[in-house]
Amino acid sequence: MVFYFLNSGLVDTEKDVYIIDKDVLCKVPDNYKHAGRHENMHLTFNDLMAKRAIPSEIPCISTIRNPLERFSSAFYFLRASHLKYHNSIPKEYADPNILWDHIKAKKIKYLPQSDYFPDHAELFNTENLHEHVSKYILERGGKVGGRIEMRKNPDNKLDVFLAELTSDRKQDILDTYAKDFELWEKAYAVYN
Repeated sequence: MVFYFLNSGLVDTEKDVYIIDKDVLCKVPDNYKHAGRHENMHLTFNDLMAKRAIPSEIPCISTIRNPLERFSSAFYFLRASHLKYHNSIPKEYADPNILWDHIKAKKIKYLPQSDYFPDHAELFNTENLHEHVSKYILERGGKVGGRIEMRKNPDNKLDVFLAELTSDRKQDILDTYAKDFELWEKAYAVYN
């Protein structure tokens, strides 16, 4: 999403503060490497306010994902990362049920998406990101080039993940991330 804004004419890349995920930074054009500090990358909105890194009333936009799709993507990302860097898959990533049990036992941190933005944030579901962002930018006098595809986890197999996940754990995920699911449905409904 950030590249839509960086290319919109609405962001002063020399003065405005923004953060680009360090995993993507190597692919970012040189004039965009003025991004903010990475130690703030994965902090919640309340953590950022406590550090006085942002004011509470700051305008905020964010993406929101279906919690089950997000969990599936994280599961396959963790598996692929461990396989790539350690040549093995640890037992907690053996199947979605074991991973969920570790998260519930707080052995692995996996916060709701809604912890990362304030209640006043404008949310865009990932399935319709181009439509949401284009409307937002154009309404503010910016320009939108072509569609920018978001990076996707090529290993994410949502159908396999859901088939392996027990129904009680699936319901537990939906209950645990109920606010995220409600926010995602609201954003999804705009264009679907």
